[in-house]
Amino acid sequence: MDSERLAKVKEVKKWLHAHPEVSNQEVKTQAYLKDFITKYLPQYEIHDHVTWFYCMKPYQKGKKTIVLRADHDAIVNSKGEVFHGCGHDGHTAILLAVMLEDIPSENNVIYLFQPAEENGTGAKMCQPLFEKYPVDEVFGLHNMPSLKEQVIFYHPETIMCASVGYRINLKGKQSHASEPEKGLNPAYAIAQFVQEIEPLAQYRGFKPFSFLNHPFSSLVMATIIQIEIGSSNFGISPANGSISLTLRSAKQEELTVLEEFIQSYFRNLEGFDIQIEELDRFHATVAHPRLLEEALKRIHQHRLKVEPLEIPIRASEDFGYYGQWAPSVFFLIGTGDCPALHQDDFYFKEDIIPVGVALFKALIQ
Repeated sequence: MDSERLAKVKEVKKWLHAHPEVSNQEVKTQAYLKDFITKYLPQYEIHDHVTWFYCMKPYQKGKKTIVLRADHDAIVNSKGEVFHGCGHDGHTAILLAVMLEDIPSENNVIYLFQPAEENGTGAKMCQPLFEKYPVDEVFGLHNMPSLKEQVIFYHPETIMCASVGYRINLKGKQSHASEPEKGLNPAYAIAQFVQEIEPLAQYRGFKPFSFLNHPFSSLVMATIIQIEIGSSNFGISPANGSISLTLRSAKQEELTVLEEFIQSYFRNLEGFDIQIEELDRFHATVAHPRLLEEALKRIHQHRLKVEPLEIPIRASEDFGYYGQWAPSVFFLIGTGDCPALHQDDFYFKEDIIPVGVALFKALIQ
């Protein structure tokens, strides 16, 4: 990259890092980005959809249309402070850097600035873009600690898992603590369920296994997030309780099987009024086979360092939604030895910005 452009992009990244905003509240972030584009990139049209936006040069009918996507929301650390603990500030800087390079392309190139990746709602907001244009290819990237630094990684199938959060509320019957038999305390039903699914908290890798006569071809997990039962009133056997858990799977269809098991388990409990809430749903991020093959040819032609990922990443990414609307491929860029994503001391390594720019350039030329 041109050193002057790179310095400008790093200043953007530093501003974003200093002004983090959580999912669905990225008001200042988006205003700053649109101001920057208006000032330094007037050749691009800004298509503003209030909660999200994209940029492009005038659309050419009949030409291939490629979407490059970056996210820009932040998370909260263990002290309750908002911070860029996943590197979305760096992803956004990379996308702006590609625009600054102003790479000649025979294709329509759409630069999508997506909010709210962390809670799985951002990609779904962007569906109108795919309804307006016949999109041929969608590409995204993510920095990834522990992988070889400045190397691009791909996986031929699932690269990041599907997941969904469940909050299950149980309402039984309250009674005096001295007469628990006259009530229906949810503590025991929840405790039995916790013991039942304990095998799903174990990481066995991405290998076939069976759980209660349910065969799975790859990774399936359930992680308990929170349990709440009653209150600190020692004279009452409580009626109300809840359990929250994250369900995770390498295969979209096998997440559905796990969900059906969980729902059936609680709906079949006798005596309880059951309410099940879904939160933070993420589709599996799966590479489109033909597009991955073509993308790798372009990457090799540009002599970039690229390697296959041995096993998928267990975490989820809402980039998976784009695969429903157009062929898509998601890449990881290794950042080597540094704190893991979402840890309080995480930081985005700016050294990989040129790698991300080179990757996107190779894909759109």
